[in-house]
Amino acid sequence: MQLDDPLWPSLREAARRFLREDSCKLIVDEKYHKNALHLVQNVADYVPSKIHLPTVETGIFSIENQAFFGTDEPALDVVWVPNCTWKDFEEQVLDLLKAGYPGCVGCGGPGSEGPWDEASRRSEFSM
Repeated sequence: MQLDDPLWPSLREAARRFLREDSCKLIVDEKYHKNALHLVQNVADYVPSKIHLPTVETGIFSIENQAFFGTDEPALDVVWVPNCTWKDFEEQVLDLLKAGYPGCVGCGGPGSEGPWDEASRRSEFSM
């Protein structure tokens, strides 16, 4: 996903939430289960102080109660990134890890320091 894509800020926020939340549950299609476990290992490697790592389950691509990547619009307390691919999400998480997120100030990119406004973001893209 390119920086000029209207969904990019939402994808970036989903990746930040994945890295910030303790014990979150990453739910992926079965064909990406092994990749998701590898991503969690990367979190452990880049953020060794993180004690409660994400868990991985199979199902509809989402981060439980944090982000949803399907076409059905979730509640406003969940970041919505419609039709996002696993590769796009994985790339964002790895980029943030390499930048030092969440243990750095300002390396989360635009929008990472202030409160997230999901309603405003959704108004920026149409389905």
